[in-house]
Amino acid sequence: MQKKRGIQFFFAILIGWMALFCLPAGYAYASQKEADAPLSMDVSYGFDNTAKSDRYLRVTVLLNNDTAPFEGTLEFLTAQSSLEAYQYSYPVSLAAGEKFEQEYYIPLGVRADQMFVSVQDVSGKTVIRKRLKLGSEEDVAESYIGILTDTPEALSYLDGAGIRYGTLRTRAVFLDAEQAPDNRLGYDPLDLVIVSGFDLDSLSDVQYEALRRWVEDGGTILFGGGVDCARNYGRFAEKVLEPPYLDAVIVPVSLGGETAPGEQTGEIQAECVDVNLKNGSTLLAGEVFPLLSHTNCKQGRIVAAAFSMDAISDLCLANPSSFEKLYTLVLGSDTVDELAQEDYYGYSGSYFSVQGLVNTGNAGRLPKVAAYTVIVVVYLLLIGPGIYFYLKKRGIYRYYLPAVTLGAFLFTGIIYALGVKTRFREPFVTYASILDTSGEEAEEATYMNIRSPYNKPYSVSLKPGYEVRPMTRSYYYDAVSAVRFTGEEEYHTNFVYQPERVEIKMRDTVAFSPNLFTLRRELEKTDAMGVQGNISYFDGVVSGTVKNCFEEPLENAALLINGKAVLLGRLEPGQTVSLDGKESCDYPVSYSYAAAQMVTGADQYEKAEIEDPDYLKAQEWTRLLSFYLDSGAGRNPSEACLVAFSTRKLQGEEDFLADARTLREGFCMVTESISLNREKDGKLYRSALEEDPTVLAGNYEAAYNTMYSGETAEAATVEYSLGSDLVIEKLTFETLSPRFSENPLYPYMSSFSGSMYFYNYETGRNDRIELKSEYSAKELSPYLSPSNTLTVKYVPEQTGEYGWESQLPRIYVVGRRE
Repeated sequence: MQKKRGIQFFFAILIGWMALFCLPAGYAYASQKEADAPLSMDVSYGFDNTAKSDRYLRVTVLLNNDTAPFEGTLEFLTAQSSLEAYQYSYPVSLAAGEKFEQEYYIPLGVRADQMFVSVQDVSGKTVIRKRLKLGSEEDVAESYIGILTDTPEALSYLDGAGIRYGTLRTRAVFLDAEQAPDNRLGYDPLDLVIVSGFDLDSLSDVQYEALRRWVEDGGTILFGGGVDCARNYGRFAEKVLEPPYLDAVIVPVSLGGETAPGEQTGEIQAECVDVNLKNGSTLLAGEVFPLLSHTNCKQGRIVAAAFSMDAISDLCLANPSSFEKLYTLVLGSDTVDELAQEDYYGYSGSYFSVQGLVNTGNAGRLPKVAAYTVIVVVYLLLIGPGIYFYLKKRGIYRYYLPAVTLGAFLFTGIIYALGVKTRFREPFVTYASILDTSGEEAEEATYMNIRSPYNKPYSVSLKPGYEVRPMTRSYYYDAVSAVRFTGEEEYHTNFVYQPERVEIKMRDTVAFSPNLFTLRRELEKTDAMGVQGNISYFDGVVSGTVKNCFEEPLENAALLINGKAVLLGRLEPGQTVSLDGKESCDYPVSYSYAAAQMVTGADQYEKAEIEDPDYLKAQEWTRLLSFYLDSGAGRNPSEACLVAFSTRKLQGEEDFLADARTLREGFCMVTESISLNREKDGKLYRSALEEDPTVLAGNYEAAYNTMYSGETAEAATVEYSLGSDLVIEKLTFETLSPRFSENPLYPYMSSFSGSMYFYNYETGRNDRIELKSEYSAKELSPYLSPSNTLTVKYVPEQTGEYGWESQLPRIYVVGRRE
């Protein structure tokens, strides 16, 4: 009998454990609640309780108060990428019988797998606490695709697709008008949003603005075509499409992609629309018109497909490589590589770059070494032979020891007085801001570093209205000492949100250790804000005017156009500057720091001059501009990116610190994207790199237009798509300016030198071509394919000992539309 009871007891325990572990990931949390707790709490998060690490997570909290009025704090505890505990605290107040539901957006760290949500009363006692098991994947990186469609079953092929030989897997998140977020941070877990077979106008104004802002902040959206093309775009149509809007026609569709030996990539007949994007570039050409094209939208990317996404379902299921090709074209090859290794390239991957921006200080606080040296020398001479011979001469040698002691105290006081201005007595802030005034609204991003001269807890308060996110380095850099986050840790940093301020509390910090944060906000753009421009770019010449609309001067202004810079210098308030005769040069896109030095003038210093404030200012500006260019700014061939700096406070650049007594030092950079006019006398001028070239052989980097030219360099063969819609009149080749290629500051930088060959479609051979700046239509006739592709073979000579990378010529096309 006892044996039978023991077996029953064993199976009861086993069944209980099985029930616990079979719960869905989103609901596998532990709950701790005081017996007499006045509240009950339900928590859901993300899209259907899914979370992606290193992104913002939408957390919805429902509190139910069945007893007396309650006041307290709602707290979220999670680990950042450094595995340090960060807490986010919000005040809550509920009347008796009241229900409270609110959405919160909490940033997660790399591989975050759990979060703790708790409520504390005014005495600091925890009344209820829940653990959320986030269920983040650790073995395979995932790419979340948000899909707005009325027929989710037809797009199910988008879920679970393998990319990059299975190192990246897609996860489809189907949305509708009810589930679409009303805050741009709600889209943050998504890498791509697809709109196909959906009326985008069914979204509310708030939901539309959330989607638009997400795209402008760096998101990628793909619009399907076909018969539902107009419905898909909704309010985006006016913003991104050029009229007229054409009807759908049936054309062949082939996406390409790698196949097994003996197999062919599929081709289907589908209803497609010739979509004409404003400042658009072709990603995938078709037999009749482009099947896939894209344009930039501030930092984001808008992609237009001629076909609907459900039309290619069978094609992608039969040829998985076709979907991978489509996915890579839409997001870009570099972005796909980063997603596959997001632990290294995620938000925490920018830690060291940002630290270099704001880990500086006022050079005026540096001690004057010469003054200290003089004082020490005088002190040694005085207490040594000086006092000794003086007292001996007067026969009062017995006062030597008191005199030396008095002198020591006197010089100690002098040295202390000299060091007063070099000491910090309270926490201080250094920052660098980027004010982007492009488009209808202005956006400000501030990178802030908070440090303290002591090891005890401290706090700094910010004004409300900012989106605050901590930036920590990944725990991979401290993998030896890294520990697992359990939720029992005390917070390292606590963000306390109040109606009038956001208080950042820090503890367990080492003196002067950096604490980095990113602050973002959107500003209403006024007439006295931004830079206006009327700019033409044709045949390598930039012309037009630029006007500074700010009421403050801008310094070191420059226009950057995909490798060409026009230096404007200082712009006075309200000043309109003509671009005619302004200094311009061709800079290397791959060396952002060198380009930034050109703009700020830092390349004019032959050596470090730390006592020169202008030198230090140039170095700070260079680091910020280089950081900005590394994000891809200035590479859009259809736009000019204006950059300039300000040492004064601009309109909208209000101080973000709530306490005016907090010591702060920083500066601001202004950016503005200005559309280019690239037409003249019926002719169009555009870059051959607007459509990604096809690398047929060798090592070529399309993003930077460079090739490897080291000791074992091989020839690079590149096929350029010059545009099937043009009658080409000539090509121009622009090379690196001598300011870079012949500058001793950059011994590693070189323009291409060697032999260049064009593939001859008439003979089937490569003809060696003299490298020059311009080629006419007659010269190009045997080298252009029927679809206007040009295949170029670059055979490099070995470069110098410092660099193995050559800057290839930038090719531009002049032609008339057919």
